[in-house]
Amino acid sequence: MNWLFFLDQSTALALIITVAALTIAMAAEALWPRRALQSSLSWRWSNNLALALITWYVVHLCNFALVLALTNYTAIHGLGLFHHVDAGFWLPLFTLLVVAELFNYLTHVIFHNVRWLWPLHAVHHSDTDVDISTSYRHHPVEALVFLPLLTPAILVLGVSAEAAFTYQTIHIALTVFSHSNVRLPPLVDRYLRLVIVTPDYHRIHHSSEMYFTNSNYGSIVPWFDYLFGTAKTRDFKDHETMELGLQYNREKSANRVDKMILSPLQPAIAATTR
Repeated sequence: MNWLFFLDQSTALALIITVAALTIAMAAEALWPRRALQSSLSWRWSNNLALALITWYVVHLCNFALVLALTNYTAIHGLGLFHHVDAGFWLPLFTLLVVAELFNYLTHVIFHNVRWLWPLHAVHHSDTDVDISTSYRHHPVEALVFLPLLTPAILVLGVSAEAAFTYQTIHIALTVFSHSNVRLPPLVDRYLRLVIVTPDYHRIHHSSEMYFTNSNYGSIVPWFDYLFGTAKTRDFKDHETMELGLQYNREKSANRVDKMILSPLQPAIAATTR
């Protein structure tokens, strides 16, 4: 396989998948909204999506280049477990998902608990509403810190480029879904959150109450929250009225894209203890 050609094709496909996921979730939010938004939709979206454009290119262009280069390297040199075991497609994919999500979980916990990392991640949490535009509201530097996470997994496992790309695609779709302002029937949510992160499950993580903010760390699967005891729940009706965001940086100007990029440099935020 010409991995450079595959990189071009997969990057284009990633953009299509991202736009498709956002479009579907946008329609679902309009048809079945979970909460009434507290702030101006046009203001939030224009700034969230401006930041998202920067972050998307940092994450996806760099990430796809890194991941596909690594899968190409392991294939050429026969490195990794699955280059020596005939395991088909699905087992390597599932193994990569579990290992990558464990790394994501642990890194997420670290960002919440390390004083100098939290201001970067606080950009994501400072959104006073949570919807699909929040999915990519991440500081670009935070995105770069997350980039190398798949490196050890790919080198040790030796998964194919197709498996790595499929995992990335699943991650895109489920990240958008988990941040969407979509109402799911309580019974559906109760069982679905055993397998994947649902909007109600993840919204708890965006509560302004620190007890809930420091919980539900899973990005697309909740398994490690259940395993390590960091999963929390709230009453179904609480989701309609609970305050989202942080207890600071709640003014409208704080959501301007330049303010978000520069906010980790603010001493008040950097000094905030987790």
